[in-house]
Amino acid sequence: GVIPTSDCAGSVLAVGEAVSRVRLGSRVAATFHRKWLKGELTSIAEASQIGAHSDGVLRQYVVFSEEELVIVPSHLNFIEASTLPCAAVTAWNSLFCGRRSVKPGDVVLTQGSGGVSLFAIQFAKAAGATVIATTGELHSERENLLRQVGANIVLSYRDSDWGEQAKAATDGRGVDFLLEMSGAAAQSAAALRVGGDIIVIGGSEGSGGSIFDMRFVLGEVRRAAVGSREHFECMNRAISACHLQPVIDKTDWSFEQAREALQHAKSGKIVGKVVI
Repeated sequence: GVIPTSDCAGSVLAVGEAVSRVRLGSRVAATFHRKWLKGELTSIAEASQIGAHSDGVLRQYVVFSEEELVIVPSHLNFIEASTLPCAAVTAWNSLFCGRRSVKPGDVVLTQGSGGVSLFAIQFAKAAGATVIATTGELHSERENLLRQVGANIVLSYRDSDWGEQAKAATDGRGVDFLLEMSGAAAQSAAALRVGGDIIVIGGSEGSGGSIFDMRFVLGEVRRAAVGSREHFECMNRAISACHLQPVIDKTDWSFEQAREALQHAKSGKIVGKVVI
């Protein structure tokens, strides 16, 4: 079988003679796709995903090519830095690597309180945007967390008209960027402004319609499949400049508790990223 998990951070303990990108003691993280260095995602790069097409990082020592590593922000410890390769890069790609980037005055809508949403809220706020977030639990720890990381408005995705509520919050204009990850295509389309961007993350399958419900959206619909090493490095510069902090789930997990940690991550009860 394949060793699971895709995100990691740690110190370089040994290097080959020709290595120049990192050195002994470098604080690094691995890219999600081993062969996606820059440019558009290719079939070859997509097939290089860690933890799926090749062994993942649920181990104490891993051998990488220097091309597969990035230097992590100096203000983050390894627990914090290990959360960046998938969720953070996906959020960065969604907001800054499409046909246009989030700018001051834009309105960004995120869904839920998972890792991608929490990073997206912080990135959008750092760029000067207003953020609308959705959650299934208003007046809860999750709503408080969303507001703490920067959400200006929090709506309940259990309301059948949350898309219209989001549009109303923008004086009827609609949101500029919407990260669709809940399978609520119809409401996402209702919230979007003419000419806006819907970024589909993951399968986004749900009871609220499919991606095909967006075929008449007067904007752009695209998928975000994590990101390249170039995206990762650009994001790290922004994280360092803005001194951003990942949100970590409260529970600490040892290496020996990996099985329990994975079950906890699947439970839906987490707030922030689960780190082993």
